[in-house]
Amino acid sequence: MRLPLAFLSPEGAGQAARIALAAAGIGLGSLLVSGGGAAASAGEQKPAFGPNDITTLFFISKSDDRNRVDYGMRLDANCMPSGKEPVFPYWREFENSPPVRTHPLGLLEYYPYGIATQRIVGSSNRGAEYFVRLKRIHRDLYVTTTKEADGRCTAMVRTTIAGQDRSELLSAYVKLRRALSVEYVDIHGRAPSTGQPIEERITQ
Repeated sequence: MRLPLAFLSPEGAGQAARIALAAAGIGLGSLLVSGGGAAASAGEQKPAFGPNDITTLFFISKSDDRNRVDYGMRLDANCMPSGKEPVFPYWREFENSPPVRTHPLGLLEYYPYGIATQRIVGSSNRGAEYFVRLKRIHRDLYVTTTKEADGRCTAMVRTTIAGQDRSELLSAYVKLRRALSVEYVDIHGRAPSTGQPIEERITQ
């Protein structure tokens, strides 16, 4: 797993990136975007979710604040992936709540949190199998979507955790050493055979 420039908070992303890029002699000008400035107002939650969408497949939290990046998924009425990029990241801000605010990532934040590739790998009359790989967490993720008997869409993300294939992925926690580096990442999930909690620590 490689973790770069960092899993930064919305508030810190712009400042830290500006310092790092200035040291390298690079200026971004008006392209420098911080997620904190893009926050939706209390009465406006973005992105909007449809009736079949999954709001949170898994999430990444950080040690510097309570905000996190959630990964949602667009699904149609048959619980099939919908659109060109069905899986997408967005901020869920718990600082200064209530209310909890949601809003899209800023431009630079797609570097640590974005998705490198995603594609459908199988389908049936009850759902689909979908492959996802993040830009900076180099681990294969497989999302299984299912249309339940009551018509609801559900989804489960599986990956390898602590050497156990097809473990259910729940979340990742990033311990920041300082603004531009990561001390370790804890991957949290459930074991495939028992459903008991399972964890893997990845150090830098």
